[in-house]
Amino acid sequence: MRVDRAELLGGEIPLRPLSVAETLDAALVVLRRFPRAVLGPAAAMVAVLQILVTVTGYFFIGGTDEYTPGFLLRSVGEQATLAAFGALASALVVLVLAGLLAPVIARSFFGRRVDFRAVWGDSRPRLKGLAAVAAALGLGVPLLGMLALAPFVAVAGAGGPRGTAVLLGLLGLPLGLVLGVWLYTRYVLAAPAVVLERRGARAALAASARLVGGQWWKTFGVLLLTTVLTTFMGLILQVPFLVGGLLFFGTDPQGWQAVAATAVETLGKIASGTVTAPFEAAVIVLLYLDRRHRREGLDLELQQRAEVPDEDFTALWARP
Repeated sequence: MRVDRAELLGGEIPLRPLSVAETLDAALVVLRRFPRAVLGPAAAMVAVLQILVTVTGYFFIGGTDEYTPGFLLRSVGEQATLAAFGALASALVVLVLAGLLAPVIARSFFGRRVDFRAVWGDSRPRLKGLAAVAAALGLGVPLLGMLALAPFVAVAGAGGPRGTAVLLGLLGLPLGLVLGVWLYTRYVLAAPAVVLERRGARAALAASARLVGGQWWKTFGVLLLTTVLTTFMGLILQVPFLVGGLLFFGTDPQGWQAVAATAVETLGKIASGTVTAPFEAAVIVLLYLDRRHRREGLDLELQQRAEVPDEDFTALWARP
């Protein structure tokens, strides 16, 4: 497929290094221009995991009592555990979507065909590596972070001095959070790398570390800003469902009304996640491309390699 060189820098997502504002704007462009290729897979993944989280919470915390303030105060541990489980599930969805959306953004630079079939053809050979990267970041990083709490668990489990256990907990928790955030930021670009560069999981993680090297704080800042934006965006999208649940089922539903209220709340979270998860994923892909443009001059190289058959499109992005 022949591509006019004038198209390379004239699209809504420019093929050049991007500022923070341009990165966020380009992520919105991806959702707006390619809703079928982006929102469809996101809706399916978010729905499955959100239903799993809801069902787990219903049986883990105790059904309808979760709506009463007294019960919430008595179940802080259970709520925190469920929130952590939900956060991990959301992180896994975002990481997998970052790999799946990488061909969407890559194709959009050159006006290539962007539909589910084309994107799936680019992504399918790398699904095993993408799953390994998602597991390493979404599950392995939190487990490594929890190692900082090992002394606290050992002392508390052995019935040691309460003061020592509390001190170890107060030191271990922030240390574990810092370690987890540092590792996630360092290796998050491996998700798009494993698909576009046709790399294995280990090589993709190493590539992410090289790309983030020297730019950790900037990468972290963009990811943090994205998290803040998607949190507010998600809350806004859930408002109609929350208001509807209150109007139809009240503040303390019982029996079938409690089940219906939970279903409405779950639908709101699915609708919210269907938009926010691909937005976060698109930001990760754009950060990956931005780092390659800046460090490797990939944007200039791509302009000389654009005329590649559609069936071999990912060869544009592979490293030698």
